[in-house]
Parts: sequence; structure tokens; C-alpha cells
Amino acid sequence: MSLKEAAEKFQKFCSIYKEEADCFSPLFELKWPDGFRCPHCDHRQFYLIPTRRIPLYECRACHTQTSLIAGTIMERSRTPLHRWFQAIYLHAQPRCINARQLSEAINVTYKTAWLICHKIRRAMSLRESNRLLSGIVRVSDTIYCKRLTPSFDWHQQEQPLLVGASDSNNGVLSPIVIKLQSKAPLKDKYDCPDTAPFIREHVNPADVKNTIVTRRYGRDMNKKLAWMGYDVTWWIARVFLGIGPKHLQAYLNQFCYYYNRSRSTLYIQLLADCLHSPAITYPELTKPTANGRSSRLLRSARNPSQQTG
Repeated sequence: MSLKEAAEKFQKFCSIYKEEADCFSPLFELKWPDGFRCPHCDHRQFYLIPTRRIPLYECRACHTQTSLIAGTIMERSRTPLHRWFQAIYLHAQPRCINARQLSEAINVTYKTAWLICHKIRRAMSLRESNRLLSGIVRVSDTIYCKRLTPSFDWHQQEQPLLVGASDSNNGVLSPIVIKLQSKAPLKDKYDCPDTAPFIREHVNPADVKNTIVTRRYGRDMNKKLAWMGYDVTWWIARVFLGIGPKHLQAYLNQFCYYYNRSRSTLYIQLLADCLHSPAITYPELTKPTANGRSSRLLRSARNPSQQTG
């Protein structure tokens, strides 16, 4: 799809969701697909309180009040719902989007766009966190941001990864799981991370015996898995202009989220996952690290020239 066609599709989407009220009905249907359920007592009847910016729903049995965005990544957000819809739509497109681009596309500040991006990325990460690979499972090591040098020493930007995938009958490796590994126990960049913890965490216990581990080089190399490091490096570089190791796992989760789902229904899936992911606040995302210094996320949020993510 060309940039012009993508822009036209986005404008058409914006014409459908051009104000908050346009979002109420789809939010209700996704939040309560079988009809309203009180979060406190599970009662099905409610009173509608339409006087708020976003309507409240009061349970007729216990009188608990809830809203469409309670318990979602949008909870307590001052950003209008149609801006959230636009942001989620853009995150579901093949080209993806970074915070700087999102800021311009939906007309919000960089800080707001940055926070929206990280909240959406967190919803993706939570959705991927419980994934178990099954059937015939293939596992390989690979490298993020691999440098083509003869040195055995790790380059600062190189990061060891383990990637696992279920091998279907037609040779398609899907779904996949990619996890960042520590350099500390590795002798050099040709050493392989310990695959046992990865297998315990991400492979169905009944299929551990069907797990095949290969290296990123050698006669038995699985090229699709071994070269996954190049694929994710290229994607992160193209969209976000590179990511350091501190927050790399969140972007790996985002890559897997896209890889493991059909693009034709990705927007609806992502919107539903955002509705079923709890909110995280700006202070929680930017809280100081153990040494008392602000994290790189905080610095990038304050200074958009340092990062586009």
C-alpha cells in the first residue's frame, strides 16, 4: 500500500470516529460482548448516567458505577477517545508508527503520543506474555543489531536473543516468541544462551520433548529463526531508529504481536486487547531506576530529539 493510499484510509477512518460519542457503541460491544456485566456483582441490568464526558453505567443491583474505559489502558486519560481510536488504528497498520509520527498524525503533544505508544505496547506485551509454543517447537539463538566484524567480543549495541516457534505442517513458523538474553554468562558472542529457562517458560510442558534446539550458524541452522534477528533489527531501525537494551524486550513483544496475528483483523484484536489491559501511569513508566537516576524512557519523553519510540 502506498503512502497516499494509507493516508486516504486513515482519513476515512477519522471521518467515522471524529468525536468521542462515535466511540461509545464499539467500546460497549467489545467490553461487554454478551451484554453489560457489573464488575462487582455480575448483574446484567444498569442505569445509564450520561452527564459525564464518558457515560457511566450504574448496576441496578449493587449500584456500583463503572465506565467504558475502567480497567483499560485509557483509564484516567484526558485524551479524547477518538484520538485513542486513531492511535490504535495507526499501530495496527503495516507501516506501524512511532511517537513523533503519532504526535503529528492525531494532533497531540509528543509527551502524550509517547505515553499512548507505550501503553499500547504494554497491552501487546501482556497479550504475548502467556503464550505457550506447542507441537514441534524450534528454538534458536540470534542477535539483535549484529555487527559484521570478525571480533569475538560483543559490540555495545549487539544483544543476544532466543527465538522459538511452533513448526506447522506446511513449514510456516508461527507463532513465535523472542526473548532478550543476558550477555553476562556468555564467553563471547558465539556462545549460546542457556535455552532451558526459555523452554520451561514458553513451551507447553507436554511438548518439551518435541523441542528442537539449533544454533544461528552451522549445518543444522534454521535460517528462518537464525535470521529473525535481522528482521527485528531492520523493523526497529526503520520505525524507531534503534532501541537500547533497557527497553528492547517491549519492542520485541510488539514485533511478535504483529507477526503472530492476521493483518486483516489486527485493528479489532488490538482494540480489544487495549480494553482488557490495565492502565499504567506516566510516573510508573518513568520511575527512577535502582541507582536513583531517571530511566531513558523519561529522558526521551522530555526530549523527543533523543528517541522516536
